[in-house]
Amino acid sequence: MKLVEEFKKTAGDIKIIDKKEEKEMYSHDIGDVPVIMTKTLFNIQPDFVVQPKNAVEIKKVLEFANEKKVAVIPRGAASWGFGGVIPTNAGIVIDLSPFRKILHLDKAQKTITVEAGARWSDIDILAKKEGLCLMTYPSSKFSTVAGWIATGGYGINSFRYGHLSNQIISMTIMTPSGESKKITSKDPEFEYFISTEGEYGIILEVTLKLRDVPQASYSHLCYFSSDKAAFTFLTSFMKAKASEGINPNAIRFLDENNLNNTNEIMHASIFKKNAGVLFEFGSSEEDEKFLKFMTQAGNIEEAPRYAASYLWNERLFGMKAKRLGPTIMGSEIIIPIELAAGFIERAKKLGAYFGVEIFIDCTIIDSKMALIMTNYLCDSRKFKYYIDLTMQMILTKTALSMGAEPYGLGIWNAGFINYLYNSEKKQKLLAYKAKVDPNNIMNPGKFFGIQSKFFNIPAVVFRPAILNFSIRMLILLSPVIGRIATLILGKNKKVDNLDFELTTHACAKCGNCIAVCPAYLVTGNEALTAKGKIALAKKIIDGKKVTQEEAENVFMCMHCKGCEEICQTNLELMMLWDALEKRIDGKFGRPENKINDFLKQVDDSKEYWDMVERNN
Repeated sequence: MKLVEEFKKTAGDIKIIDKKEEKEMYSHDIGDVPVIMTKTLFNIQPDFVVQPKNAVEIKKVLEFANEKKVAVIPRGAASWGFGGVIPTNAGIVIDLSPFRKILHLDKAQKTITVEAGARWSDIDILAKKEGLCLMTYPSSKFSTVAGWIATGGYGINSFRYGHLSNQIISMTIMTPSGESKKITSKDPEFEYFISTEGEYGIILEVTLKLRDVPQASYSHLCYFSSDKAAFTFLTSFMKAKASEGINPNAIRFLDENNLNNTNEIMHASIFKKNAGVLFEFGSSEEDEKFLKFMTQAGNIEEAPRYAASYLWNERLFGMKAKRLGPTIMGSEIIIPIELAAGFIERAKKLGAYFGVEIFIDCTIIDSKMALIMTNYLCDSRKFKYYIDLTMQMILTKTALSMGAEPYGLGIWNAGFINYLYNSEKKQKLLAYKAKVDPNNIMNPGKFFGIQSKFFNIPAVVFRPAILNFSIRMLILLSPVIGRIATLILGKNKKVDNLDFELTTHACAKCGNCIAVCPAYLVTGNEALTAKGKIALAKKIIDGKKVTQEEAENVFMCMHCKGCEEICQTNLELMMLWDALEKRIDGKFGRPENKINDFLKQVDDSKEYWDMVERNN
């Protein structure tokens, strides 16, 4: 008997997704990893997916998983790219994305309690109606609260307010055994649920600190002749900021290539061909202190205010450069500020060997450390992409060898775990894992060590000693290997414009569209969202079989433009939907009755009208 049929006997009214075409949506994250690669290594399609409505249903799933000793993979919006939510040996995906209620806002205490799948954007919208707002939030503001707790914690405004964990008052978690408990930062167990990628249980609810809405936003973009000059300035700024009382909310470094990409996307020359540092302040007093400091610093060119404001307002659309790809790859590391310029210089040299233009997006997280995203454009449809994929590990290893640490592990960085945790810390984590998860059901086959198909033989290459030695050799041989590869396969070239096919590849799969989609809110079916419809369009382009039921999902759409308005890559989605519906209509016809039933279901949905009210 199939696993899902056994579960259905005791599942009650837990929503279960077990159709093959629907489960495909749960076999990847935003990373553009070739299917042939993931399928060779892992069983990436889950046995089935559940969308629980409450903690009782989650407990029931965990009890079944322990009984059958089958993997459980917690999943939010899947807006992270290192494989943390990809099944490695099938199992049960617990989709917490619909588990998104905002439970309580305490205006007096400036706190808010939300379910695990709540979106940062929803929290901010509701809080601002009460004169409050988020302290920090990720660059993907439509990601889930528990997802960011589990995979990161550094983002926008981290320079002023620190790591996300500092803003968590309490969390209600459920251990793999099904025990539910409330923990605070003072509890010894708290650390095991921060940035550990769902290894120790499931976050159910979170209570967060909020802050007063700032009086205004003041942004400044300073130009520098080189990356090194920019970081030299940042070092001096850190020494002066305490004595001068200057405290920005956010500091962000963007190199010349990054700013030039923005110019190309805008078809305008908004930014100079220089490295830039963006500062943002929340009050006129802090802004005046910064201006005084800049006057004393002397000889630093500042961009027009509109250019700085544009960059700040676009902070949530960091994947927009994907339009020029149509694929974007990169590494994420945390490195001391004084080492950042040296790493960037080495990264760009390595990129040049392989015909790749590196562009940098860097968040300064405190006075000593920087979170650097080392990005490059490529094309997942081409053979050279397999070499471009290797570049991600080459860049990460280069940074680690200079004193950095990886920003998360997942699958693809699991071989670098020893750079994130020393031996003592690692043993402590493993001991707690053995204690709370003796059957190893929580998100296995990654993080601590890769598990693969074929008796785990392919996973050998991901073992820290072997992986690090192999990547070290590739770095040493890069001047030769890279130049040969570039000579044979050519350099990566940017895309001038997006046609139907390129639009489907330019999708960032970030999940922004899911957060605002009325169809998803009502049905919980990702196939009805922009992300799902683009996946369907890819299948059609690739000539894969599409069922009538899959095809009809295209028409379950409000055409509200919500997905287009918040699209990370600014895709012309309404035009794409028109073209896609025309193709489907020509082959399968238009399901008028089904469309009418869908529209009635939306109209009857309290959740839909609550979302409309919340966003007004």
